[in-house]
Amino acid sequence: MNTLLTGCSRHSFCAFAPNDNNLGHRIGRHEGLTRISGREGLLAALRDGNRFQVMRVKTEQKRVRDAMNRSQIPVSIFDNLLQPALVLDCDGRVIVWNDSMARYTGIPAEEIVGKGGYAHGEALFGEACPTLANSVLARDETGGGHYRLLRREGEELLAESHIPAQSGRTVVCMAAPLYDTGGRQIGAIETICETPEDREDRESRWVPEEQVRILASTLPEMIFTLDRDGTFTQFFWTTGRTLGINPDEVVGRTPHALLPPEEADFLAGAARRVVEMGGAVSETRTFAWRGEERSFQITVHPLHNASGQPVAATGVGREITWEIACNEASRLSSLYLDLLGTDIYNTSMVAATIIEMLRDRLTGEEAELAQRVKITIEQGINVIKNVELLTTLNKHRIRLEPVDLSAVIRDQMQRYAGIDIRYEGGTCMVWASPLLEHTISNLISNSIKFGGMKVRIEISVMETADTVMLSIADTGIGIPDHLKPNIFDRFSREGSKTSSGGRGLGLHIVKTLVNQFGGRVWAADRVPGRPEEGAAIKMILQKC
Repeated sequence: MNTLLTGCSRHSFCAFAPNDNNLGHRIGRHEGLTRISGREGLLAALRDGNRFQVMRVKTEQKRVRDAMNRSQIPVSIFDNLLQPALVLDCDGRVIVWNDSMARYTGIPAEEIVGKGGYAHGEALFGEACPTLANSVLARDETGGGHYRLLRREGEELLAESHIPAQSGRTVVCMAAPLYDTGGRQIGAIETICETPEDREDRESRWVPEEQVRILASTLPEMIFTLDRDGTFTQFFWTTGRTLGINPDEVVGRTPHALLPPEEADFLAGAARRVVEMGGAVSETRTFAWRGEERSFQITVHPLHNASGQPVAATGVGREITWEIACNEASRLSSLYLDLLGTDIYNTSMVAATIIEMLRDRLTGEEAELAQRVKITIEQGINVIKNVELLTTLNKHRIRLEPVDLSAVIRDQMQRYAGIDIRYEGGTCMVWASPLLEHTISNLISNSIKFGGMKVRIEISVMETADTVMLSIADTGIGIPDHLKPNIFDRFSREGSKTSSGGRGLGLHIVKTLVNQFGGRVWAADRVPGRPEEGAAIKMILQKC
């Protein structure tokens, strides 16, 4: 038997079957089609869903096609519905219990189809009670007390309920009548339009949008969406409120309501370009706005629909006015310091040269005083060099090369002529850079600072198969044990508590350089266990 369901209204259905005298049911002719009447006819037609297909009758082909075009719904479609669905006949017996309903309730169709006595209500609510489909059959809106009516459209009912009742989870149900071709009601259909899982999936789709809204409302950047016509559909700018801009008043308006004409044209044009051509637009804009010159980094990207077509533009405007001002101030400060450092360095070098010439003409105490002045000036020169060197080390990583450690030590000994520096050693090659001289110079200068002009400095080198250990010891005031771990920190506070001033910057540069050479450095005592007899700075370098 071939059967067709076709709609008599938007949500009611009519059942048809071809003329077949062997059906054994009460069948009447209706314009070339047979009309199924009564519960038995509907039950037989619906149960035979596997054989349903669109009937074709040559003599009534046009009439059937017109009926199909109005609302063609094969009965077998119920088993393919994603929503749980049931169909009752006029006596309240279950005619259809689709697969989705069976999965939802855990009750298979064979256990409930054909049953009355509100068996379907017991499956849904745990008690034999009428459901929304029974309300349609009885033409009332109570739904057995388990439903809250949301809307009635003609004979269709839309209601909320808790199914199962004990779950406490709300679902939305729809029920509508079924009619035969003569307009007589022969049953009712009820579907669970939205299960808790459906609702959670639907609601979860809003989570990213709400998350974006919350984040956008807390970030300092201007975040916006423009449609194809250049109208704001979303606008967030927390910082803008300090300028008297209410983001809620911007939505629905064009950039011309917010920005100067030229900038508004740019933003609207950028949105139009990314929608029409795809890609992104990023540009820094500087313009006079609200009494000040302001700079913004504007970035605009396309937004795509489900088909992948650009339909709108979204963007971020980050104000960089202060960032640009700070960068300019930093640039000018660096230039000023460079000029100042260069002038001081040149002046100090001239003074050191003059003092050196004067010292060669003096003898005795006068020559010693001249030497002290020369060393003091050179220490000032070292400060300038250390600042420049630290800036360089922070920006660039040095390249290692073979360096003659002994040659560097002897060059620095000549710079500090007049200081008792003792060193015996031959050629010793290590992996370093020309900056190694700053390491030796800073350590010698540090010893003089904390030991005075009468200090004795002992430099020793001990080689192993792969490394070289360099030790620079002095007879100065020494380093207390509790200060040794932090003596290489930048501007060490503990080191600056000594009467002679801080050890921080020079030793910090020593540690920075040695680390870049692949070695390590630490503080010790000249005489082990006796810090009051002088300090020793030791380092290990990689041997070539």
